[in-house]
Amino acid sequence: MNALQKTLAIIAFLILVSQTIRHTYLRWFEPRTSVLDRYDKPLKDEITNAASIDDLLRRYDPARKQVDAARQELSKAGKKLPYDEEKDLEPYKSEQALREAITDWETKSKEIHEIRFFWLIGFSFFAAGLVIYKKMNRWLGLTLLIAAFAEFIYWTSPTFLGANTREFDRLLGNKVAFSVVSLILLMAVIRLNDIFTDKAEQARL
Repeated sequence: MNALQKTLAIIAFLILVSQTIRHTYLRWFEPRTSVLDRYDKPLKDEITNAASIDDLLRRYDPARKQVDAARQELSKAGKKLPYDEEKDLEPYKSEQALREAITDWETKSKEIHEIRFFWLIGFSFFAAGLVIYKKMNRWLGLTLLIAAFAEFIYWTSPTFLGANTREFDRLLGNKVAFSVVSLILLMAVIRLNDIFTDKAEQARL
């Protein structure tokens, strides 16, 4: 059993450390500017500086009204622009950018809720597994600990896509925090269960 625990502990440690480093980089060190920003700067700044989804909605509402008005004018003239042409023209371009930012904000907000909920579920597995491992059955306890760290790792796994919004930053901040706490819990399990000590190895031979 000790060899299995060592292998699992090393794998979990490597994954959690690499994830924590990546989230930290994305949140605080990744360059977020481009030489092309000058062409879309006003709208991009509005999206980036929005403090809540309500701020984005206030900006989206007039853009949507302009798009609806433009489409009505074209409809009266018996015309309709293809999507490929619309997406590069105003006010369609701004409306689409704001729509995508709102959708992304809602997605990230949902993901934050999921991380917190399922991480707590993982923590309940962790607490039960630790007690059962020490006082009842090591295999059952180990199974629950594996389930706990599977939850920790999965729900703190990297987010590859996201608009440059404050909600995306909140998501990264949550992932950094929960990854660090998961690492601390892993180190506690390694310490309490004597996974890497010669004494534990000799006692179980």
